[in-house]
Amino acid sequence: MFETEQPDLDALAAGDPRRWAEFDVAVRRAWWVSWDMRLGRRPSRDVLAVAACHANGHLREAAVLELAVRDDPEVVPLLLVRCVDWVRPIRDLARPLVLSKLDKPTLRAMLPLIGVLRRRQVDDWMTALFREALPHALEAALALEDRESRRWAHREALGLLPRERLLDIATRDRDLVVRTLCGTALLDRGECVEELLAAGAPKVRMRALTLVDRAGECLADRSAAVRSMAQALVLKAGGDPAARYRAMAVSPASIAGLGETGTAADAGRLEQALTHERPRVRATAVRGLRRIAPESAAVRPLLTDPSPAVTRQVVAFLRGKPVDSTALRALLAADQPLHTRRAAAALLRDRDVWTRLHTDLALLRDDDLADSAHRDLHTWLAQSAGIYSTPSPELAAEIEALLVRVPEGLARRIRFTLGRPAAAGG
Repeated sequence: MFETEQPDLDALAAGDPRRWAEFDVAVRRAWWVSWDMRLGRRPSRDVLAVAACHANGHLREAAVLELAVRDDPEVVPLLLVRCVDWVRPIRDLARPLVLSKLDKPTLRAMLPLIGVLRRRQVDDWMTALFREALPHALEAALALEDRESRRWAHREALGLLPRERLLDIATRDRDLVVRTLCGTALLDRGECVEELLAAGAPKVRMRALTLVDRAGECLADRSAAVRSMAQALVLKAGGDPAARYRAMAVSPASIAGLGETGTAADAGRLEQALTHERPRVRATAVRGLRRIAPESAAVRPLLTDPSPAVTRQVVAFLRGKPVDSTALRALLAADQPLHTRRAAAALLRDRDVWTRLHTDLALLRDDDLADSAHRDLHTWLAQSAGIYSTPSPELAAEIEALLVRVPEGLARRIRFTLGRPAAAGG
């Protein structure tokens, strides 16, 4: 981007205004921009644009003065960029000049650039400009594509938006942070509590739950955060959340809640859920068993579950526990589902440093798992200086046999860690 000596100013002016900030940085880094360039008496648009972003402050200052008497499409964005120049005299020169050119339509069009330039923290001038423009360009500000700028605009606009608009944003916006901002503002006013409890962001629904007597109804909420709040409120009122979950029909939320609040006595109910037809129920049951029955023998068979989501939970459950290496190696076979093979590899790597090395070497020629094996092998090598153990003779022999799969220099490093001498002639 911006690698040629002739920037396409028309394309820049017609495109995303934020690219002018990128252009400013790119010019100072460009190989083709000479430190000794001169502006001249009547510079072309291209020369003036480059001068306005030049590393030489005297040249930037001269360019700002020239921009003030031009009406080209790039004048306003370039002046805005110089309003946050790191040299204060240039900022002070550019600011009144750009304000004289910023009518309301131009200001709305420049909001994306203003939002990005706010983050150049030379002072708060650009922030103040954005804030002053907000009442006149509210819709444009709320629709900005830049996520940080859009969030800032919503935060600043809370006092400008009517109740209905805030509720719509709080329940439907695509950005969870924006939904939380607007929902929190409504709750601060004591408004729309029921609506936000039903459809707000999780943090908002947690708070809304404290304002109404509905904790029991939310024990089986889809959100773990809301469930946690409901459980705390039920306990505070003298109830038993686990007893409520035991009485509920099996669902992902009820199984999750039982795993969060139950005891070892509830392990049987969660183990029964391991055979449920819905993968989400099975995965949630495994997660619950990690808490209340970490030694459950019923989880191990789900390592070959058809659902990757379930298998991921099984791997988390089995980490640090003794699992037969021979059985895990069998699951690395090419005829096994890919998610099963990945799970087996993860558990083998988790056993000890030498089984991890053997696993990576064994998978280096695997079409599906070679990339992860290469990455983990390099991580292993980076950590190998801190290895002071040695593998069993049988495992050492297997590792040695697999070293033909790596370059000789790498093989020598591994042999050194193994405590074996380098091969003759190596």
